[in-house]
Amino acid sequence: MIRSYAGATAAELTKLFGLPAVLAAVFGTIGAAVAVTGALAASPVGANEPVAVVLQAVPYLQAGTISLGVLAVGTEYADGQLHTTLRCVPDRLAVPAAKTLAYLAWAAVTAVAALAVGLLTARIALATRDVPVVTDGFPWKVVGAAAYLALIGLLGLALAALLRAVVSALVVTLSLVLVASPVLDAVTPHARYLPDRAGGLLYLPDPARILTPATGLLVLLGWVVVIGSGAVAAFRRRDA
Repeated sequence: MIRSYAGATAAELTKLFGLPAVLAAVFGTIGAAVAVTGALAASPVGANEPVAVVLQAVPYLQAGTISLGVLAVGTEYADGQLHTTLRCVPDRLAVPAAKTLAYLAWAAVTAVAALAVGLLTARIALATRDVPVVTDGFPWKVVGAAAYLALIGLLGLALAALLRAVVSALVVTLSLVLVASPVLDAVTPHARYLPDRAGGLLYLPDPARILTPATGLLVLLGWVVVIGSGAVAAFRRRDA
């Protein structure tokens, strides 16, 4: 079983490398990190510390990993490739597991690369303003931001598997984190339990001190597990 899962995961990793849309999402996320952190650091009213600049850019970068998650599953429904996948790997638990692991590998590399490039860009932009760079130990909040970016994309992957469509999954996920979440945050404190708000505690504190980074992570994972479980159950029952 382990060998079967490993082989399926390796195949999914290779498959993602061959999708132009996936590569566009990866390099687009890295490019967005350069553009956003450069603009924030160059602003005279922006943050004066590279880590703070990068953390401000994270909400703009989440669209990239969400797109990556949706594409990791949704493209196979769009072109019918899933039928071939199931002929090669008939185990309907191995397929979603392999896709999830392959996505996480790609998302982790993308998030780390984007944030690393963002830190470098912020340092350079701050230097042009003659702002002294202050570094207080290892930037653990940046690690939390990388984990958040990878995990929030799992929500897109789960919705793509449930809805079996790229566009629908993108619209629902991006609308939730970019539109509904900010609106609801302005009108109700319960918005802190939305996946992006809770998961965001991995790199930003909760002003109300109700949730901790650990409980915020559990809330985000809870969203992913519930939607993902529904997607897996539906995948095992219905036709590809």
